[in-house]
Amino acid sequence: MRKFLISLAIAGVAMFSYAQEVVVEEIAVPTKKHSVETNRFGANWFIDVNGGVNLYNGVVTKGELPFKHLSPNVSAHFGKWHTPGFGWRLGYSGLNMKCYNDAEHTALAVFHFDAMFNLSNLCCGYREDRIYNAIPFVGFGWAGRNAYSYETWEGLSGTLVADYGLLNTFRVAKRWAINLELTGYFFRNGFSGKPGYQGHDMMWAASLGVTYRLGKPDWNQAVDVPALQAVYGGIIAGLENDLNNANEQNQKAQGEIANLKNQLCDANKKYEELASQPRFVDVKQSTFFPFGTAKLDSKKEELNIKAYAEAAKAAGAKLRVIGFADTTGAEEYNQKLSLQRAEAVAEMLRANGAEVESVIGQGESSEYSTKCLNRRVIIEVVK
Repeated sequence: MRKFLISLAIAGVAMFSYAQEVVVEEIAVPTKKHSVETNRFGANWFIDVNGGVNLYNGVVTKGELPFKHLSPNVSAHFGKWHTPGFGWRLGYSGLNMKCYNDAEHTALAVFHFDAMFNLSNLCCGYREDRIYNAIPFVGFGWAGRNAYSYETWEGLSGTLVADYGLLNTFRVAKRWAINLELTGYFFRNGFSGKPGYQGHDMMWAASLGVTYRLGKPDWNQAVDVPALQAVYGGIIAGLENDLNNANEQNQKAQGEIANLKNQLCDANKKYEELASQPRFVDVKQSTFFPFGTAKLDSKKEELNIKAYAEAAKAAGAKLRVIGFADTTGAEEYNQKLSLQRAEAVAEMLRANGAEVESVIGQGESSEYSTKCLNRRVIIEVVK
């Protein structure tokens, strides 16, 4: 029965020894260089405020200097980027316009909707830290002017308007950018107050200002699904290989356990044969200890040591006691533990009348691949 319990302990320790912990390291998710994830409704909004000048040329006659028609111009916009390359904005621009050479400035207001295209992101791929972005735009809206006075809106004249231009942005922070905007406008003929000229009235504006980005200001790169599948496919293949190796080791351990069971059966038969003989036979005795201790916790082990001591005493044999520890822990600790185990067995042998000539702490042992078999004390006869 003692041998059978030992074999069960060997089986349990073998299964524990070959259990492997699989740790999958965190990997970087591959992304597409020129693709981003669709943004949420609250992300990538912006507002801007600008100031500059405009130049209206609808009534410039021969001999007049164009720059005599310069007027102050302000603008403000509110919009959203739906992708890094496409967005829209609603805006106001105007303040004043100077229609003809000897006139006072008149009030001007242009309300417009623009479609914007970020050429830097469309052509070179999205980069959040890009300093300069070139953004052409085109749009339409409504323009109104006061024909008679800068201070009032009496005599209001309105028209549909088309606009186009180039917005240049320079990044200064995550949410802030400086703007330099160049804009052109098409008005109906005669919007300036002096009809009769062929074609459309035109106006150009240049302004400088700032943009503030609302909500989430950047974009997440889109996941490269094929590349991600390839990465995790390699990881899965590696895990399957580790699992196959673990199964092979487990089968090997099962074979060792079966072999040890056979050896234990043979040893049990020899023990029974020796027990039936009146004379003492020189057979080594092994006593096994629990992990990390020099204390016997099995009554059957104590009975085996007592029987061995009585047989050795009757035969007048001198005994040598050798202790071992497994390879777990520091070498110095294992040396001390092996000696303590040997002394514990030697003390029990002496208590039962046997003569112990030497007690040896052998330290670490890796004789068996199953560690519990290496935590033992051997009793042998001194020749």
